Amino acid sequence: MEKLLELNPQKCTACYACIKACPVKAIYLSKDSLTPSINEKRCIGCGSCIISCSYNAITPISNIEKVEELLKTSRTAAICDHSIEGEFDDITDYRKFVMMIRKLGFTYVNEVSFGVDIVAEKQTNLLKTHKGKNYITSHCPVMSMYVERFQPSLTDNLSPIIPPFAATAATVRRLYGEDIKVVNITPCLGAKKININYKGLNRVDAFLSFKELRKLFAKNNIKEENVEFSDFDEPFGNLGSLYPIPNGFVEACGEKQSILQGNYITAEGKTDSIDLVNQFATKSNLLQSNINVYFCKGCFMAPGCTKGNKFIRNNFVKQYALKRINSLDKKKWQENIDNYS
Repeated sequence: MEKLLELNPQKCTACYACIKACPVKAIYLSKDSLTPSINEKRCIGCGSCIISCSYNAITPISNIEKVEELLKTSRTAAICDHSIEGEFDDITDYRKFVMMIRKLGFTYVNEVSFGVDIVAEKQTNLLKTHKGKNYITSHCPVMSMYVERFQPSLTDNLSPIIPPFAATAATVRRLYGEDIKVVNITPCLGAKKININYKGLNRVDAFLSFKELRKLFAKNNIKEENVEFSDFDEPFGNLGSLYPIPNGFVEACGEKQSILQGNYITAEGKTDSIDLVNQFATKSNLLQSNINVYFCKGCFMAPGCTKGNKFIRNNFVKQYALKRINSLDKKKWQENIDNYS
């Protein structure tokens, strides 16, 4: 199991905020130490400990060196999470952002939103063909791990569909060849932890958080004012661009979201998402609904992001999605869905 976090004893003040914050008791005190330890087998990669630590004693293990090595030695595709507009609100045009990524040495830069569209199509078909059974969406890696480890009786209720990053990795390998190296630029730490489940076309070779991407831009002196426009490489995403907003996945599935006609209950945030899964485990007959859960309050609030305002980021993602969807060639998009799903 790949180690996700490291705890620096020199920075730790033994305040134990991390122990209190962890929703699955993956951080504990041993008898012979005042410094907490991390149980990787229980950890679900939610990042609650990182957010709670005021002393920066718990940090994700850096992927920067691994990514730099891939860029030097291989053809490499960046598959970019659709939260970019929420995080990088300081960059005025997403096309500049794409060129900045290319300047790091990536051969291709693709949108994970297309992978969301593929997953959403599969999710829609699943509900059409399995009537009477309610499902938990499986696209949030943190909540998938929570179900598998702490509510194992619900494993059969997890949608048997790979997450969007894995679907996108398979797409770019079919496009560019199986030898292409894939780097997922994402704010989600859970994606890195769950990636061990995916092999072959679906695998991701390295992950880069938004915080790490900012460091790489600074290290290489790559600035918006010094680059030209460049769009993402095809295939482009459609409603999958709404995915960072918790009910965006339901909309990408083409599902109604009204109270009377909706087929999903959506929950976001540590407390509500876990509470909904636990209620589903004991009282699903009373809920009578599929559930859509996001551990974070939107992907743009995940621990791989810098600190920011949820509602402003929500609006940036919405405006970005509108821009992308309004300019999309829908016929070509459908052809790509048919070819790669």
